[in-house]
Amino acid sequence: MSEKAVLVEVDGQVASIVLNRPHVLNAMNMDWVLGFEEAVQQVAALPEVRVVVVKGKGRAFCAGLDLDMYSRELMPPGFFDAQERGFHGLEMLDKITIAAIHGYCLGGGLQLAISCDLRVCSTDATLGLPAVNEGLMPGMAPYRLPRLIGLGPACRLILSGQPIGPDEAYRLGLVDYVVPAERFEERLAEVVSLYLKVPRMAAIASKRLMQRAFQSSFDDALAEARELIAQCLASPEAAAAAAEWLERKRRRRSGSQG
Repeated sequence: MSEKAVLVEVDGQVASIVLNRPHVLNAMNMDWVLGFEEAVQQVAALPEVRVVVVKGKGRAFCAGLDLDMYSRELMPPGFFDAQERGFHGLEMLDKITIAAIHGYCLGGGLQLAISCDLRVCSTDATLGLPAVNEGLMPGMAPYRLPRLIGLGPACRLILSGQPIGPDEAYRLGLVDYVVPAERFEERLAEVVSLYLKVPRMAAIASKRLMQRAFQSSFDDALAEARELIAQCLASPEAAAAAAEWLERKRRRRSGSQG
């Protein structure tokens, strides 16, 4: 029995979705997209998980479409829909999602990365959307990418198909952190630790409203914000933060009186 194309690993409050076709740079075939959809559903059902890291085994994050598959049958029936169910499911998770990008992050790999909340990028990475050079449109990237980096830069990346490096990706806002390749795992762990500290309800509420930013009217967003803020205020994290502030204030007063 062959190993799964996508794995889920859970360590306390952190789940990793691991792309597991290293022999082909984690290229996407039908098993990959179905496995990714299943992995997203699996982590969605884990209430203890607060941060989800998407990473690739071996020398790359994901090199895009499996060209052996593409040369035989182009894109199999159901491939694109399964891919987008997985990517959109990732976007809608009530957890903070982080793409851990190293090596090649091309085509569907970059489409996956921009479906995450945040992107940590190694200095050895190459990013791009070469679909136009293969006679294709890069999935939902023409929808997602302008919202992330603006229309002009998105047009250049999508219509040229040319790859870029980590520094330019950071300048465009395509990635959020650029870290040395030799310290990639260490720095990734630091970023994950940072976002584990974010109060859960505050993170969920903020994500929900950001997802409406390009779709809802201001009045609709305002109404939803009222409900989300009420949920935040009712959360144990908000109560704990208020109690911590009162305790700090009490200690300062005690110190000044002494």
